[in-house]
Amino acid sequence: MTSSGLDATAQLENVVDGLVARTGGAMPRHELRDIVMECYRELSAEATVTGFLPILTGRRALARVEQLGTVDVDALLEKPAILVLDEHNAARSQTAAALFRFYAPGRFQVTSAGLHPENIVNPMVVDLLGDVATGLTETPKTVTSEMLAGAAHVIAIGDVPADLPGSTVPLIRWEIHDPGSDDRAEAEAVLAQIDAHVREFLLTIDPDHQLHDPLLALGQEESEDN
Repeated sequence: MTSSGLDATAQLENVVDGLVARTGGAMPRHELRDIVMECYRELSAEATVTGFLPILTGRRALARVEQLGTVDVDALLEKPAILVLDEHNAARSQTAAALFRFYAPGRFQVTSAGLHPENIVNPMVVDLLGDVATGLTETPKTVTSEMLAGAAHVIAIGDVPADLPGSTVPLIRWEIHDPGSDDRAEAEAVLAQIDAHVREFLLTIDPDHQLHDPLLALGQEESEDN
């Protein structure tokens, strides 16, 4: 199934979960959901191509929430921050951040960044995550010293140096290679690795939180077919 064939409602509910995480629970989920659905209706009326509407909806809804000025910054800052880094912030770190938000919505501040970010997120990764109703709502961005200084946990994927200016905690390294943009099976395997790492890490730092079943697991489709 492609992302265009997914139930749009499932994708939008995931966008809502992402906003819950981004706002630290400062706004009730039903209010965030109303904003997301309104933004989706607006974009649907304007769009000629609908494949990326959930992603665009997430961006517009986040901007609207920020304009409202109703987010309790103090409450948000009380949430431990997880920062995920890689070279380009276009695939691996984006995926990990999205999965952190899915598995533990509202329990952490989660963001991703890159040392030398690309202009867009890897389209194959967007498509594969769309297959499991997980939308990517972040645009690639450069890591800053402020991000590093505010993070309780910094996860480095790939070739990230240990001496990042501003970092106050040891880097947690995940050895996961870049999925590229051509081999779908390879990309699926990489995303499954990231899913496993995210779940394992959450079980370590937040053991009392009950995790959803894995979204991305090697051999999952085969086992479901048998």
